[in-house]
Amino acid sequence: MLNLFYVSEEVYSYENEDVIKKALEFDRIGEVQLDLQNKSICYKINRRRCIRLSDLIFWIESDFIRIHLGQLLYLFVLLLNQVQLIESQGIEHNYLDLNRIWLHLAENSQHPSLIYQILIYSIHFTGYQCPTYEKFNDPQKASIKIKEIIQIIINRCFNRIHLKWINNDKRNQIYNEIMIPIINLCKSQNSNNYDIIICIQGLMKKYNYKEELQNKLIQCLDIDDNCNDYINSDRQKVIPKVNEDLTAIIQFANQYGQIVIESLLYQFIPIISKHLESYSKLKLDFIFKAQQEQKMIKENESKTNQQIKEQVQIMIQNSLKEKEKEYKFEITDDEIKQLEKEIINQVLQCQSLKYFNNTFWLHHNNQEIQNYQLSAATKYMVQIVEEQVDLLFKKKYMVLIDELI
Repeated sequence: MLNLFYVSEEVYSYENEDVIKKALEFDRIGEVQLDLQNKSICYKINRRRCIRLSDLIFWIESDFIRIHLGQLLYLFVLLLNQVQLIESQGIEHNYLDLNRIWLHLAENSQHPSLIYQILIYSIHFTGYQCPTYEKFNDPQKASIKIKEIIQIIINRCFNRIHLKWINNDKRNQIYNEIMIPIINLCKSQNSNNYDIIICIQGLMKKYNYKEELQNKLIQCLDIDDNCNDYINSDRQKVIPKVNEDLTAIIQFANQYGQIVIESLLYQFIPIISKHLESYSKLKLDFIFKAQQEQKMIKENESKTNQQIKEQVQIMIQNSLKEKEKEYKFEITDDEIKQLEKEIINQVLQCQSLKYFNNTFWLHHNNQEIQNYQLSAATKYMVQIVEEQVDLLFKKKYMVLIDELI
């Protein structure tokens, strides 16, 4: 098993209180806190028991963990079933993506590892009603989006699945017989999720999917590898050292927050995977990397904060000019500076900015991240500037009334 002892915190905005409460009745993970005043929801998720789908895909893609093709097909069925469940209850998720899908391991489940494991879990979604601030995506029904997600998983993971054969022709044959029918249904506008479930279940039956620990048959098909990478294998022997290093990385990076933790895991997991055969000799320089990542984060935060400050100053000046057309109050430089300070502090604490701390994956290969952050904060900026300038003029008006009395 892999030691991932830390807690993730995710913050999402939402639009409708009744809708988000209904969604939570059927789909809940971790500790959940609703902030009704700011229309936001916060999840605290124990990474020991919960796996983000984007992380799982990365682990498989990096040849870090072992998973059978049978387990991958079973994952597809659970994903499709979860979408059917929420939509059958009239609950829409129009912003589903790899970062908003979680696997919650059951108490009797093993954990993903360097060797094959029994994985028993439920699927959960986060981010209901919350736009993908890190990219400009139009809303899309979950029943459509899940088809795209399944294709992404196949494209990124199939080549890392170990089968009975290493022959490329045989692997291509299996891909054509199993993956292509699923991909075609996912691409078809005429198919629904139920059609895909029936197809996958038929394929699992055809290739004799089974779940048993005897004879090393772990949630696998007849064509899955059932000889290598089990207990007493070479990969199993290095698990204690790998866990020791993962724990050290997380414990040190924890002082900097979950973005740094996930960034380090992203950098070092492929290195660990590549050097498993000589792992006892491998030394990971994670301390320098963590400090480097933290410095970069602080520099980016400083740039974003400066952009927000400049934007707020412009908005305040424009708002004051509009107000001065109606009211002839004198606004001092000190009052403007105080107004700027209060508004900037509120904007920096807004939920749409906290959203960008949800996961490292929002920042990965995203050259426009600062622009997206500024864009996400702008709507709140407009609102808070208007409210605070209105409040300032109301105070001025009340002072004038008192003086006249």
